[in-house]
Amino acid sequence: MSTAHLHLILNHIPLLGLLFGAALLGYGHWQSQEDVQKASLGLLAVAGLSALAVYLTGEPAEEMVEGLAGVSHDAIEAHEELGIYALVGGLATGLAALGALVYAHLRQHLARWTVIFTLALAVVSSGLIGYTANLGGKISHPELRGESASTMQNEAPNEVDHEEE
Repeated sequence: MSTAHLHLILNHIPLLGLLFGAALLGYGHWQSQEDVQKASLGLLAVAGLSALAVYLTGEPAEEMVEGLAGVSHDAIEAHEELGIYALVGGLATGLAALGALVYAHLRQHLARWTVIFTLALAVVSSGLIGYTANLGGKISHPELRGESASTMQNEAPNEVDHEEE
């Protein structure tokens, strides 16, 4: 498995984990179900902290794909620039969720403010990571970059017809 492949696999963990974790935490808070809130905080902790693995595999993945046909250097740079913000958002959410769980363990119950704070961070981080992932998708997908079909066909390898005489 290459580092580019690993980066593509790992990037789904923080994105989907934060989205589902935020939805679950919102539901648990709305229904006043502490067990659901604790489970979602655990999910948010793992998902948020996994952003570090995604970030650390980004540079080696870039080195593998830059220069390949159909890969956009501009898309790589845009994705890389926003990646640090996605990392900070993911780590902040993961640490807040972990902190909320530790606080709940020490106090024997979840504090409402820790749940709301973590939920707000999760929503913002989901947006940051989602936008960063969208930019990453444009690196090797010309159809996502809005390129025309004729541009994509011109980049395809030319096939030569060999007719027998």
